[in-house]
Amino acid sequence: MLLTLKRLFFILLTISYMAFIWIQSSYFDPESLVGFTSFLSHYVLLTIGAGLEFAHLFQFGILYLCIVIVFLSYGRLRKWQEVTAAVIALSYGIADELHQLYVPFRSFSIGDLFKDIIGIVVFWWVVHRSYFYKKSSKIGHWLRNIT
Repeated sequence: MLLTLKRLFFILLTISYMAFIWIQSSYFDPESLVGFTSFLSHYVLLTIGAGLEFAHLFQFGILYLCIVIVFLSYGRLRKWQEVTAAVIALSYGIADELHQLYVPFRSFSIGDLFKDIIGIVVFWWVVHRSYFYKKSSKIGHWLRNIT
């Protein structure tokens, strides 16, 4: 019973995170930021913009990690599951970019997809190395304890 609840929790967490990504990318209005330009320095605005761009690297990497955690809740992680998690995360990134074609003030961006891919690859590398090769790593230990 506890194992089933744990799996359900991880599945719902992943679906909720996917919904968060979708909703967050659906609501952006640059006009709402115009008020900030009068009292924030250009350096601060540039930093905020860079942070939002940098968030792409984490957003889909975290999605990849969530999917891996779902797989881990069913047992030991296999390499094909790593690939499946990466394909699902990337496919969701593509779907999100296509969805943005229909959102006012948003557009499809190859640059954003590239950032999504980088985030997924970085998270894959950390998970793969920690889980399969670095038996003493804290991340690997944490991942193996999910099983």
